[in-house]
Amino acid sequence: MSDPQVVSLGITRYILGGWDLSVSADLLLQGALLAQTILYMSLYKKDTFPLRFFVYGLTCLTTLKTIHGFVIFWYINVKNFMNVFAAADSLNAWWPGQINLAFAALIAFYVQMFFCHRLWVISRNVWVVVPVLVLFVFALIAAFVSVRFISTTGFNNNTWIPIHLGTVLAGDLLLCGSTAFFLLRTSKQVLPETAGMLHVILRLTFQSAAPAAMCAFINIVCSQISSPQVVPGPAALLATLANNSLPKLYALSAMWTLNSRNDIHLAHSHGPTTSS
Repeated sequence: MSDPQVVSLGITRYILGGWDLSVSADLLLQGALLAQTILYMSLYKKDTFPLRFFVYGLTCLTTLKTIHGFVIFWYINVKNFMNVFAAADSLNAWWPGQINLAFAALIAFYVQMFFCHRLWVISRNVWVVVPVLVLFVFALIAAFVSVRFISTTGFNNNTWIPIHLGTVLAGDLLLCGSTAFFLLRTSKQVLPETAGMLHVILRLTFQSAAPAAMCAFINIVCSQISSPQVVPGPAALLATLANNSLPKLYALSAMWTLNSRNDIHLAHSHGPTTSS
């Protein structure tokens, strides 16, 4: 049996400390996201209503996620300031802590549907888009099922959490790979000038997807390392930080993609020309 003082120290450092760091990171990422949103509203006033609605909806969801994080931050650092174990237990016993994974999964799913639509526009192949879509829907369902288990058992080590995380990672890799494949295939069938623009979009695809994919990978690895531990360790801190940062990285990926359109068009229109 572990020493209560050792367990208390581990909880303070890696569970509660992980939440403090993740809320700080969330606030930083939300500031970057709001800056991207303001840039979008100034550059793309003539975008279609569905696209603008997507941006406004994403801003509302991510802002609510930041507020949600601060509510938990206040509860564990103010209301349970003198009781480390009560603060840690509240993450699974109190409903804002219970829904954290599902809330993050909902924002991720919202962004994933945007990228699935982009994949459909690029490929026009239902047999490519549907498997990716099924993976993301299943991942969202797994997140909500895990919340049900957390609310009934009070523990966050149910098997639906790694199922959710693994499915999200698989869907992200398949989505990114499929998008890259069809961009490369299309670039071989168009004029050299258009091919250059498609290669820029291809590079943007990997650059915007890399942070979220890496964060998802760290999340699933650290969650599996930390789940069987009696005394929380650094893996628990990384899992908490990755899980709370992931939805904001997804949102930034979408906004970065949208706001890069102007730069891509400018580079294409002012690209090098050939003379005879």
